[in-house]
Amino acid sequence: MTHPTERRADSARGPLVRAAAQQFAHKPYSLVNLDDVVAAVEVSRGAMYFHFPSKQALACAVIEEADKLGREAAVGVLANKLSGLETLIDLSYLIAVLDIGEDWTRAGLNLLGSIGRADELEATTLREVISALAQIARRAATEGDVSQERNPEDVAQLLVSMYIGLRHTSDLDKPEQFLPDLEKAWILLLPGFANPERMRYFSQFIRRRTAVASGKVSSQPNPA
Repeated sequence: MTHPTERRADSARGPLVRAAAQQFAHKPYSLVNLDDVVAAVEVSRGAMYFHFPSKQALACAVIEEADKLGREAAVGVLANKLSGLETLIDLSYLIAVLDIGEDWTRAGLNLLGSIGRADELEATTLREVISALAQIARRAATEGDVSQERNPEDVAQLLVSMYIGLRHTSDLDKPEQFLPDLEKAWILLLPGFANPERMRYFSQFIRRRTAVASGKVSSQPNPA
Protein backbone atom coordinates (compact mmCIF):
# COMPACT_ATOMS: atom_id res chain seq x y z
CA MET A 1 0.00 0.00 0.00
CA THR A 2 1.29 3.46 -0.92
CA HIS A 3 1.98 5.72 2.04
CA PRO A 4 -0.05 9.00 2.04
CA THR A 5 3.17 11.02 2.05
CA GLU A 6 4.34 9.24 -1.10
CA ARG A 7 0.99 9.90 -2.79
CA ARG A 8 1.28 13.63 -2.02
CA ALA A 9 4.83 13.69 -3.34
CA ASP A 10 3.80 11.85 -6.48
CA SER A 11 0.95 14.29 -7.18
CA ALA A 12 3.41 17.17 -6.91
CA ARG A 13 5.49 16.12 -9.92
CA GLY A 14 3.45 17.88 -12.60
CA PRO A 15 3.01 21.13 -10.64
CA LEU A 16 6.72 21.16 -9.81
CA VAL A 17 7.70 20.86 -13.47
CA ARG A 18 5.25 23.63 -14.41
CA ALA A 19 6.55 25.89 -11.65
CA ALA A 20 10.11 25.19 -12.73
CA ALA A 21 9.24 26.04 -16.35
CA GLN A 22 7.96 29.43 -15.24
CA GLN A 23 11.24 30.08 -13.41
CA PHE A 24 13.53 28.84 -16.18
CA ALA A 25 11.58 30.80 -18.80
CA HIS A 26 12.41 34.13 -17.18
CA LYS A 27 15.66 33.56 -15.30
CA PRO A 28 19.06 32.14 -16.24
CA TYR A 29 19.58 28.58 -15.04
CA SER A 30 22.18 29.70 -12.48
CA LEU A 31 19.77 32.19 -10.90
CA VAL A 32 16.82 29.83 -10.43
CA ASN A 33 16.39 28.99 -6.77
CA LEU A 34 14.70 25.71 -5.97
CA ASP A 35 13.13 27.31 -2.91
CA ASP A 36 11.10 29.51 -5.28
CA VAL A 37 9.97 26.44 -7.22
CA VAL A 38 8.77 24.49 -4.19
CA ALA A 39 7.20 27.61 -2.69
CA ALA A 40 5.10 28.15 -5.81
CA VAL A 41 3.68 24.64 -5.47
CA GLU A 42 3.57 24.74 -1.67
CA VAL A 43 5.37 21.45 -1.20
CA SER A 44 8.47 20.53 0.74
CA ARG A 45 11.94 20.04 -0.68
CA GLY A 46 11.52 16.39 0.25
CA ALA A 47 8.55 16.12 -2.12
CA MET A 48 10.66 17.62 -4.89
CA TYR A 49 13.59 15.31 -4.23
CA PHE A 50 11.15 12.38 -4.36
CA HIS A 51 11.19 12.96 -8.15
CA PHE A 52 14.14 15.21 -8.89
CA PRO A 53 17.44 14.65 -7.07
CA SER A 54 18.90 17.89 -8.43
CA LYS A 55 18.10 21.14 -10.21
CA GLN A 56 19.50 19.67 -13.41
CA ALA A 57 17.14 16.70 -13.18
CA LEU A 58 14.22 19.09 -12.80
CA ALA A 59 15.47 21.16 -15.74
CA CYS A 60 15.71 18.03 -17.90
CA ALA A 61 12.08 17.24 -17.08
CA VAL A 62 11.14 20.73 -18.29
CA ILE A 63 13.05 20.17 -21.54
CA GLU A 64 11.31 16.84 -22.11
CA GLU A 65 7.86 18.33 -21.53
CA ALA A 66 8.63 21.32 -23.75
CA ASP A 67 9.81 18.99 -26.51
CA LYS A 68 6.62 16.93 -26.23
CA LEU A 69 4.39 20.00 -26.42
CA GLY A 70 6.39 21.42 -29.32
CA ARG A 71 6.01 18.22 -31.31
CA GLU A 72 2.26 18.21 -30.67
CA ALA A 73 1.97 21.81 -31.88
CA ALA A 74 4.01 21.02 -35.01
CA VAL A 75 1.54 18.26 -35.93
CA GLY A 76 -1.09 20.94 -36.44
CA VAL A 77 1.13 22.81 -38.92
CA LEU A 78 1.96 19.62 -40.81
CA ALA A 79 -1.73 18.76 -41.02
CA ASN A 80 -2.38 21.95 -43.02
CA LYS A 81 -0.95 20.27 -46.13
CA LEU A 82 0.91 23.37 -47.24
CA SER A 83 3.89 23.24 -49.60
CA GLY A 84 7.25 22.31 -48.14
CA LEU A 85 8.66 25.82 -47.99
CA GLU A 86 5.39 27.24 -46.66
CA THR A 87 5.54 24.59 -43.94
CA LEU A 88 9.11 25.53 -43.00
CA ILE A 89 8.07 29.16 -42.70
CA ASP A 90 4.97 28.32 -40.68
CA LEU A 91 6.96 26.14 -38.28
CA SER A 92 9.36 28.99 -37.56
CA TYR A 93 6.47 31.34 -36.77
CA LEU A 94 4.79 28.67 -34.65
CA ILE A 95 7.93 28.36 -32.51
CA ALA A 96 8.25 32.13 -32.32
CA VAL A 97 4.69 32.58 -31.05
CA LEU A 98 5.15 29.81 -28.48
CA ASP A 99 8.56 31.16 -27.49
CA ILE A 100 7.09 34.59 -26.88
CA GLY A 101 3.97 33.55 -25.02
CA GLU A 102 4.48 30.09 -23.48
CA ASP A 103 6.77 29.40 -20.53
CA TRP A 104 7.22 25.77 -21.60
CA THR A 105 8.76 26.61 -24.96
CA ARG A 106 10.91 29.46 -23.75
CA ALA A 107 12.16 27.49 -20.76
CA GLY A 108 12.94 24.45 -22.90
CA LEU A 109 14.95 26.46 -25.42
CA ASN A 110 16.71 28.43 -22.68
CA LEU A 111 17.71 25.24 -20.92
CA LEU A 112 18.93 23.53 -24.07
CA GLY A 113 21.46 26.30 -24.44
CA SER A 114 22.49 26.44 -20.79
CA ILE A 115 22.65 22.81 -19.63
CA GLY A 116 22.06 20.83 -22.80
CA ARG A 117 25.70 20.71 -23.77
CA ALA A 118 26.77 18.88 -20.62
CA ASP A 119 25.29 15.54 -21.68
CA GLU A 120 24.87 16.31 -25.42
CA LEU A 121 21.13 16.77 -24.97
CA GLU A 122 21.27 19.95 -27.04
CA ALA A 123 23.23 18.27 -29.84
CA THR A 124 20.87 15.30 -29.92
CA THR A 125 17.76 17.48 -29.94
CA LEU A 126 19.08 19.76 -32.66
CA ARG A 127 20.07 16.81 -34.83
CA GLU A 128 16.52 15.50 -34.60
CA VAL A 129 15.06 18.90 -35.47
CA ILE A 130 17.44 19.40 -38.39
CA SER A 131 16.64 15.91 -39.70
CA ALA A 132 12.90 16.60 -39.58
CA LEU A 133 13.24 19.99 -41.27
CA ALA A 134 15.55 18.50 -43.91
CA GLN A 135 12.79 16.10 -44.94
CA ILE A 136 10.47 19.06 -45.45
CA ALA A 137 13.18 20.98 -47.33
CA ARG A 138 13.67 17.93 -49.55
CA ARG A 139 9.96 18.01 -50.39
CA ALA A 140 10.22 21.73 -51.11
CA ALA A 141 12.99 20.97 -53.61
CA THR A 142 10.84 18.40 -55.43
CA GLU A 143 8.06 21.01 -55.55
CA GLY A 144 10.41 23.46 -57.22
CA ASP A 145 10.49 26.02 -54.43
CA VAL A 146 13.99 25.19 -53.16
CA SER A 147 16.97 24.91 -55.52
CA GLN A 148 17.99 21.37 -56.33
CA GLU A 149 21.59 22.55 -55.93
CA ARG A 150 21.09 23.10 -52.20
CA ASN A 151 21.56 20.29 -49.70
CA PRO A 152 18.32 19.95 -47.67
CA GLU A 153 20.33 19.27 -44.49
CA ASP A 154 22.25 22.51 -45.05
CA VAL A 155 19.00 24.43 -45.50
CA ALA A 156 17.58 22.90 -42.32
CA GLN A 157 20.73 23.65 -40.33
CA LEU A 158 20.71 27.23 -41.60
CA LEU A 159 17.11 27.74 -40.44
CA VAL A 160 17.80 26.29 -37.00
CA SER A 161 20.92 28.42 -36.64
CA MET A 162 18.98 31.48 -37.74
CA TYR A 163 16.33 31.02 -35.07
CA ILE A 164 18.79 30.25 -32.28
CA GLY A 165 20.84 33.29 -33.20
CA LEU A 166 17.75 35.48 -33.38
CA ARG A 167 16.86 34.56 -29.79
CA HIS A 168 20.15 36.13 -28.74
CA THR A 169 20.17 39.20 -30.95
CA SER A 170 16.50 40.18 -30.73
CA ASP A 171 14.12 40.36 -27.75
CA LEU A 172 11.38 37.82 -27.04
CA ASP A 173 9.83 40.21 -24.53
CA LYS A 174 9.26 42.68 -27.36
CA PRO A 175 7.19 40.81 -29.96
CA GLU A 176 6.86 43.99 -31.99
CA GLN A 177 10.63 43.70 -32.51
CA PHE A 178 11.15 39.93 -32.54
CA LEU A 179 8.58 39.02 -35.18
CA PRO A 180 9.72 41.67 -37.70
CA ASP A 181 13.29 40.54 -37.03
CA LEU A 182 12.23 36.98 -37.90
CA GLU A 183 10.64 38.30 -41.08
CA LYS A 184 13.82 40.16 -42.05
CA ALA A 185 15.92 37.07 -41.40
CA TRP A 186 13.72 35.02 -43.73
CA ILE A 187 13.81 37.68 -46.45
CA LEU A 188 17.60 37.76 -46.26
CA LEU A 189 17.98 33.97 -46.24
CA LEU A 190 15.55 33.09 -49.02
CA PRO A 191 17.77 34.12 -51.96
CA GLY A 192 20.36 31.63 -50.75
CA PHE A 193 18.22 28.57 -51.44
CA ALA A 194 14.79 29.49 -52.85
CA ASN A 195 13.73 29.41 -56.50
CA PRO A 196 14.17 33.02 -57.74
CA GLU A 197 10.89 32.79 -59.65
CA ARG A 198 9.07 32.14 -56.37
CA MET A 199 10.75 34.85 -54.30
CA ARG A 200 7.95 37.38 -54.68
CA TYR A 201 5.29 34.93 -53.56
CA PHE A 202 7.24 33.73 -50.53
CA SER A 203 8.23 37.24 -49.50
CA GLN A 204 4.53 38.11 -49.41
CA PHE A 205 3.75 34.85 -47.60
CA ILE A 206 6.31 35.67 -44.90
CA ARG A 207 4.90 39.16 -44.40
CA ARG A 208 1.41 37.71 -44.01
CA ARG A 209 2.70 35.22 -41.45
CA THR A 210 4.29 38.05 -39.47
CA ALA A 211 0.93 39.80 -39.35
CA VAL A 212 -0.87 36.62 -38.29
CA ALA A 213 1.72 35.88 -35.59
CA SER A 214 1.52 39.45 -34.31
CA GLY A 215 -2.23 39.06 -33.96
CA LYS A 216 -1.85 35.83 -32.03
CA VAL A 217 0.70 37.33 -29.68
CA SER A 218 -1.35 40.45 -29.04
CA SER A 219 -4.36 38.32 -28.12
CA GLN A 220 -2.41 36.36 -25.51
CA PRO A 221 -3.04 37.33 -21.88
CA ASN A 222 -0.31 39.38 -20.29
CA PRO A 223 1.87 37.37 -17.88
CA ALA A 224 1.07 37.90 -14.23
